Amino acid sequence: MMNKTTYVFVLLLLIVQGMFTLSRTWLSAHEVNVTILSGANFLLFLVTILSAGITAKSFTNPNLQASIRAVMLSFMIKFFVLALAAFIYIYRERKAVNLPALYGAAFLYIVYTGVEIRLLLRALKK
Repeated sequence: MMNKTTYVFVLLLLIVQGMFTLSRTWLSAHEVNVTILSGANFLLFLVTILSAGITAKSFTNPNLQASIRAVMLSFMIKFFVLALAAFIYIYRERKAVNLPALYGAAFLYIVYTGVEIRLLLRALKK
């Protein structure tokens, strides 16, 4: 079942993918690998949906420590999955690593995390 948070992340995924599609030639001219950015965007979408779900589910628990553990767990899952993906990419490509795409992926991480925090804080206020 899709809730409002999932819709927001699907919309964010589609907007970012659309921006990549529309600016593909500009990004390629600036030596940014759009395939790596698109893959990072999709991976961030999946991991953020998982971490937001874990954290949102913990809000129903009356124990405050459960929420804190869920936030820490979701952060660790997101961080280690994305770090592992980056290390695999760097290991496979070695000297052909596209740094602008990795910087773009790091920026997307910040965007997805910011949106997730904002949505979870709004849900917590209710």
